[in-house]
Amino acid sequence: MKKKLAAMILTLALAAGVMAPVPAYADGITVEETSMDTATEKAFDTDYTVKWDADKVYWNKVTLDQQGILRIHLNEEDPKSLENYDVAVYTAKGEKIWKIMMNCAGVAEDNYVGLAKGTYYVSLQSHYQFQPSTTYRFSFEKNNTCEIEPNEKKNDAVDMKVNIMYTGFMENTYAGEKDNDDFYAITLKKGQSYKFICDADSHKGKTTIVKLLGKTTKTDFFWPSVGAEDFCVSSGDVFIAPYTGTYYAYVNNYYGKQYKYEIGVKKINLKAPTVSVSAGKSSAKVSWSKVNNYRYEVQYATNSKFQGAKKVSVHDQKTSVTIKYLTSKKKYYVRVRSCAKTENDNNKKAYSAWSKVKTVTVK
Repeated sequence: MKKKLAAMILTLALAAGVMAPVPAYADGITVEETSMDTATEKAFDTDYTVKWDADKVYWNKVTLDQQGILRIHLNEEDPKSLENYDVAVYTAKGEKIWKIMMNCAGVAEDNYVGLAKGTYYVSLQSHYQFQPSTTYRFSFEKNNTCEIEPNEKKNDAVDMKVNIMYTGFMENTYAGEKDNDDFYAITLKKGQSYKFICDADSHKGKTTIVKLLGKTTKTDFFWPSVGAEDFCVSSGDVFIAPYTGTYYAYVNNYYGKQYKYEIGVKKINLKAPTVSVSAGKSSAKVSWSKVNNYRYEVQYATNSKFQGAKKVSVHDQKTSVTIKYLTSKKKYYVRVRSCAKTENDNNKKAYSAWSKVKTVTVK
């Protein structure tokens, strides 16, 4: 009789919402370390379980034998809960270098941290503790071209090399700290043409600023403060480096969850097109081979030194142009060069060398 009565009371309590059923979790090793000093080494790809206690922070120790990406996975929670967790990464000296707030309401949550070789401590803390426990695991992927935390300041910028694409992970803005900036440093040569590439601003549901900045450009606020003397270009821009020295790739996520992006600076060597010319009545048709979808500049004159030459700018989708109103029976010299479409403050254009000179006698 007592067992039946207890069962009826439990059923009524569950139906009324007074008690919530305890969710089932994967079997894992229970983590009880509540200080960095007592944290034990955690193995990769192994399930661990943390049983939450009010205001306690639980610690984990992980060792990376090389540079790469640490994946922090928290398992799916009750879809009706609003479970939020603070996850932070510390160096062996106790310096906090990364923090994020993870929302596991009804879905499993993954976040990624680029780290150098070494020993790190990962802390976990539950905000609301609607769930009695949570299972999680760590994974690691070797990557020699990923961002390395911390890199939210110029002084901590990740070194990049030209013509290499790097993998980064943009933090969210819910962590309560300025962990939503990424900086990369790269050395460029004055007068050389480059293209800045980053797909961080293409992610849906994210609000991101992506810029390549000169050494004098300030970033006191999330939007770079660009003066007339400062260098600043956007993703996709081709530009000519105005000085030899360090430039900074800057990514800021001021709204939205973490996401992966690729970033880099590529050297652009413009090639001279191959040109042919045919005569028309008081005109000449100039044709050329397509070069990397850039724009073109056609120059023509009545002398081989191109003194007093005239020019025609041609849109990048065209590979020919007809020059009209030329003098009949006159010999003309023609050459073509490709031109990079630039969008930078120094207001210069990147040109290839001129093509071989062609001559044509107009009909």
